[in-house]
Formats: sequence, structure tokens, C-alpha cells
Amino acid sequence: MKNSKIYLTLLLGGLIAIISCNKKADEINPTAPNTPETPATEVKKPGQFGLTQMATNQRISKQVINGITYIPSEAIQETDRNQRTTNNVSFDLGNLKASKSFYFILSNTGDTSLTNITIESNNENFEVFPKSIEKLAPAGQDGVVPLLELGIIHGNRLNGLGFQSLLAMGDNTVEVTIKGKTFGENGEEDVTLKAQVKLFAEVMDIEVYINDQIQPYRDAVGNYLNVGDLNENQVFKIKNTGNVDINLQNQVFTQEQIMIPSIDTSFVLPVGQTAEFPSMMQTLSTTYAVGRIFMDGNGAAVNPDHLVTSNLKPGFYGIHYNYRNGF
Repeated sequence: MKNSKIYLTLLLGGLIAIISCNKKADEINPTAPNTPETPATEVKKPGQFGLTQMATNQRISKQVINGITYIPSEAIQETDRNQRTTNNVSFDLGNLKASKSFYFILSNTGDTSLTNITIESNNENFEVFPKSIEKLAPAGQDGVVPLLELGIIHGNRLNGLGFQSLLAMGDNTVEVTIKGKTFGENGEEDVTLKAQVKLFAEVMDIEVYINDQIQPYRDAVGNYLNVGDLNENQVFKIKNTGNVDINLQNQVFTQEQIMIPSIDTSFVLPVGQTAEFPSMMQTLSTTYAVGRIFMDGNGAAVNPDHLVTSNLKPGFYGIHYNYRNGF
């Protein structure tokens, strides 16, 4: 009987010890399975703009919705994410020879939609399309994102025929501003992205001289300059005043040989350098020599008030000059 009491006492003591240990464990670890955890409320980020330049050789399926071009949102992953930002971004487009369009992907990197979006540039030679978007959902939510076109006017029109205007020769910078609205903790908020776009505009240009006297690009009635009836004491010159080297060809025909050039030379005229074309009448034993000059700036834009394309050699710009005895 005595032994039974001892065993009963030991059993009760063990049970008390186990209960005490469990209680202490619950106090140390309040997230134990027997204590339900309260889930945290998810905080949504306000809408934010992301902008990425598309690679020039990137081929992506497109669809037009209400006049705006959209592409799959997965396309963002195929571009350089290092160029993306939600406040400010800069893009260097490199050298620009002539009018051209560049394309950018506009996305929403937040968790809340962006609305009432407007896009504009501070330079009329940089045209943006579209100029407004009604709504831009968070990335991946709609499966598509809008494609922005930045059309840069440098020479001929982007759409249609004819010359429009030139950018300033050399470095150019334009600011594209994208604005919209979203909802945050304090209600409606304004969101802005500013994109600085840089490029180097190439221009082929010349100045024409007789000796050291600069000549007009056109005559009194508006015809393009043809330098005529120079004498032995005068020298016709062309100076490269653009910012690209000029591939230049000089052909000289004589009164005795008007179909085949007696002189036909080609060379490169570097930026800032001057080429001279003196009389060759004595060398060629003639009293009348006609020169034809063809110029090519490797596709760089040209001011049509200064140079005209050649009818004799398509793709080149031309100017004529002649030397004649007795003047």
C-alpha cells in the first residue's frame, strides 16, 4: 500500500512537470501551432512609371487598341532593365544621320493603376505618340503595355515627302515628360517621369569660295550656285563646314573632250578642311574647262538651301564650276 502511494505521487509529479514545460514553451513561442497567427495586411504601392528603350532589331507581336499600339508585357524582360527608372531616366541614342523613329515601352511598376496619362516633349523636332493614355494597369495585370514612339525630325519629314527642318548640328538633348495620377495612402497622387534623350545630329555642309571670298549658295533669282567663267588668277574652293567627312569626286571636262573627263579624282574632305580646284587649262591645253563635283556625307542630313542633289549621279549632291580664258 505504501508503495502504491509512492508510485501515485511520482505519476502526479511527472504530469505536473509536463504541463509546466508546455506552458513555458507557449510563453516562449507564441506562434506555436496551438496559437493562431494574425495575417498582416498587404500594402499596395502606388502606381509608378517605368520606361525602357526597345532594341532596334527586336521583333514583337503588336496590337492596336483605340489607336494606341500595345505589346505583350513579357517584352519588358527582353530589354535592358538597367535603363529603367520610376522618377528620372536618360537615353543616349548615339549618332543620328537623318529623321528616324525610336520606340520605348511604358510600364507601371507599382501595384495601383495609373490614369489620365499625358506625354509631351519640349522640342518640336521630337514628336511623341501617343500623347495621352487613359489607363495603365500594373505590370502583368493586363498582359499588354503601350508602345511609345519618339519621332525625331532631322531633315525630311517622317511621314510624307519633302524637307521639314534640321536639328542643331552636334549634341542635342530633349526632355520627354510623362505625367499621370494614381492612389496612395493619402488618396490621389500625381506621378511624373522625366526622360532626358540625347543624340548627336550629323550634318553635311559646305562653304564655297573664290580665292578668299565666300560665295552665296544661290544666285539673285534663287538658282543653286554654279561657279562660272573663272580666270587663271582665281581659285575655286570648297570648305567642309559640317560635322561629317565628305566623300568628294571631281571631274574636269575640256572643250575638246566633253564626254569623257580629262581629270577624275576622288578623295575624302575632312571636317574643317578646304579643297582647292584651280584652273587646269594650261595643263590640259584647252581654253575652256568645266568641273563637276559630287559629294556624299554617308547619309548625313543636308540643308536643301545650301546643296542640291545631282541629276547626273543619284544619291550625291553636286556643284559645277568652269574656267575660261579671256575673263
